[in-house]
Amino acid sequence: MKIQKPIDRFESEWECAHGRIEQRTYEVFEADKCLRKFPEWKEIRQMIRVHRVREIKGGKASTEDPIYVCNDFLTAKNYSKYIRDHWLIENGLNHVKDVSFLEDKMKRHINPVNFSTCISFALNIIRKNFSFNSKKSPSIRGILFENAMKIENVLNFLYH
Repeated sequence: MKIQKPIDRFESEWECAHGRIEQRTYEVFEADKCLRKFPEWKEIRQMIRVHRVREIKGGKASTEDPIYVCNDFLTAKNYSKYIRDHWLIENGLNHVKDVSFLEDKMKRHINPVNFSTCISFALNIIRKNFSFNSKKSPSIRGILFENAMKIENVLNFLYH
């Protein structure tokens, strides 16, 4: 099997955050060569492989190679920005909803979209009414706990 060479490549700087160092290499491939056997995927123009190398404090290392697809033609550097922006959304919304509101643990078989929308409303109300800029600021989960049994506080958030 012939391995396709990337049409573009971008290597990020090493980043040090959250107790680990990490570096990413973005490689862009032409999708039509890989997907020609799948006519239902004809809109996919490019595939992006992100090679992530991480070293966590204590020397434990890991690598991963997720693949992304796109129906546009962009540079590897542009893809690096868009993929990182995607993870900002994932970490800033979905992770918070799961950790603070235990969204994934709740089994809502009736109207799960409505339930998720209500959680998003609550999260937006909390973020509007509290400052999370300092290290002394409360956590979203802490705010939920403090105000769970104080209906007057909840109403004040809504009409503030």
